[in-house]
Amino acid sequence: MSGFDNASYTVRAVSAATTLTANDYVLLCTPTASFAVVLPDPTTIQPGRPYVVRQSLVAGNQVTLDSAGTATIDGAATIVVGAVATIASVRVVSDGTNWFTIA
Repeated sequence: MSGFDNASYTVRAVSAATTLTANDYVLLCTPTASFAVVLPDPTTIQPGRPYVVRQSLVAGNQVTLDSAGTATIDGAATIVVGAVATIASVRVVSDGTNWFTIA
């Protein structure tokens, strides 16, 4: 037995603006300047689709989540992942119409 349970997440690291794709799950952000991460339009993906976005500790820079189309994130057009100069993460899930943060 290998000791591995064969469960893994797709992880991608970025340091500039990007759009999440169907292949993403965990996005590790190390912002060299403040930038946005665009979530897919939730009407084009399966309801229940989650994403995790993590911001690394970088002074003066922040990561903002934005949703494609007219969808909202917890009722807002955008949300910021943590405060500037902190390590923070947010997990969002789609209901097929909008995005919601979950613990």
